[in-house]
Amino acid sequence: MVNSPPAKPLPSDKKRKAVVVGGGPTGTLIALYLAQADWNVSVYERRSVDTKASSNRRSFNIVLNRRGLKALEDAGVQLPPEQHVYIQGNIRHTEKDSTLRKGSRNSVSVDRHTLAQSLITEGKNRFPDNIQYYFDQTLLQLNIQDKSALFQEASGQHEEKFDLLVGADGISSTVRHSMSSQLQGFEVRQHADNMMYKICNLGLAENLPGATAGWADAFHVWPGAEPVTMAAPPSADGFIRAVLILPQEGEITFDTIQTEADISALFKAKLPVVFHNLDQTGLPPDFAQDLLSQKAAHGGFTTLCNRFEDGDSVVLLGDAAHSIWPSLGQGCNAALESCRIFAERLAQAQGDLSLALPAYTRVRKPDTDAVARLSEIGFGGNKRASNSLFMAKVSTLMLMHKLLPKWFKGYALFQMGDADVPYADIWRQAQTQEKQLLGLFAIVVGIVPTLWIAFQIIHKVWL
Repeated sequence: MVNSPPAKPLPSDKKRKAVVVGGGPTGTLIALYLAQADWNVSVYERRSVDTKASSNRRSFNIVLNRRGLKALEDAGVQLPPEQHVYIQGNIRHTEKDSTLRKGSRNSVSVDRHTLAQSLITEGKNRFPDNIQYYFDQTLLQLNIQDKSALFQEASGQHEEKFDLLVGADGISSTVRHSMSSQLQGFEVRQHADNMMYKICNLGLAENLPGATAGWADAFHVWPGAEPVTMAAPPSADGFIRAVLILPQEGEITFDTIQTEADISALFKAKLPVVFHNLDQTGLPPDFAQDLLSQKAAHGGFTTLCNRFEDGDSVVLLGDAAHSIWPSLGQGCNAALESCRIFAERLAQAQGDLSLALPAYTRVRKPDTDAVARLSEIGFGGNKRASNSLFMAKVSTLMLMHKLLPKWFKGYALFQMGDADVPYADIWRQAQTQEKQLLGLFAIVVGIVPTLWIAFQIIHKVWL
């Protein structure tokens, strides 16, 4: 790893104690930001220290766009070049075309565990006196009033006192649950995605049907036929590990696929471009066995909290605060961006938590609420497979933007990866564009009958 020089420390009137619950990308990145502000930081993670890279059977690479990358850069982080892929474009595999296009460029594909380990290594190298990492640790109890946390480890239990506790412990956050039980007026709502997924190992990218140079560094999508779809970000080892997505209920679910014949029939009917000549060659060796042996994973939840903090000592970051559906690939990007924005609020408040924490909620909540809604209306749920309407909307808006640029902006969701455009602005633009499309539809519906009537009148007059 190339170690960047430490960024200028954030203002802090004294060295204080921060406890971070969760050693994933969110927890390990906020630890770096806090160390830059000269905090003493303890990171507690329930996983073992020797946990390897994410299992191919349960995980897929995350894609970081400029939002996530800017958050890393502002913390002085450079990812190991041999462990991530700079995406060179995307490929939408259909029976008509599988051409490499420019979409997804300027993004990075990286394994989630690899990202977290890189951030831990960064912390150990740059801040050995400020950050300590503890593994096999489970948060048993959080006492917000006493500012203490009780952890369970192999040798027993121990208590940690803190000035600031960061809940970065994911979608089923113990910290968030403790806030719900201890803070009056703290509210949480979650909305489940109705899709399930399994991982399909399709082998090396160079062996895919019709593969050309650059496919190993491309984001692959197989739209399939409703309700089936599949997508795969690139991996550093060149293998394509695709996410096969099916609804939780209906005629085609993972529960209805019980045999190799079922899998073969699924791909033949819904994803025919994945395996050519399936009737003659059959599925690749071990493909069906691997898919059938996996337990289907849930697509995720949107998590909406009415605030992210207790006022002056506890704050939620990442999925613990604002998890979203994976449909737009913004979960980790939003989480890392939240770390950057929280650090900015802390700096502006000169380390005063009673100012910084409520300010963080005020600044960040409109954007996290917006991206949650966007994840559900974009390719959320069955829209992942049935995207003909989506493509029609995009094509119409692109045409109108070219013809009337002052009235029609580029498609709002194309700005998702722009770190300079808040999610709330994208949401407002998306709502405006929906109204514009409805207006266009109304005009077309009105014009067609008028033209038909005019044609009939002219026809009768002249003939």
